[in-house]
Amino acid sequence: MIIARNGEWLSATIGAECALMCIDNGNYIVLSRVGARIWELIAEPKDLSDICAQLCAEFDVAEDVCRSEVESFVATLQDEGAVKRSPPDA
Repeated sequence: MIIARNGEWLSATIGAECALMCIDNGNYIVLSRVGARIWELIAEPKDLSDICAQLCAEFDVAEDVCRSEVESFVATLQDEGAVKRSPPDA
């Protein structure tokens, strides 16, 4: 699964967190340190497996737990319209 940012969302780093705002409707989200790292990793579209591999290398987390948490996080961002998911060959 390829994860990509929606270009209509602006971001700003505030300490270890990241604030996102949709320029289309004014909605905003504040991301934790790990969420901010995921946002940073998807500056360019990236495969979910690559995101998880990078996070497992940086944080003390089991691969299966990481994948589950990242999938849930990405689904939430997609529901808000901040990211898009597509199959690897799309």
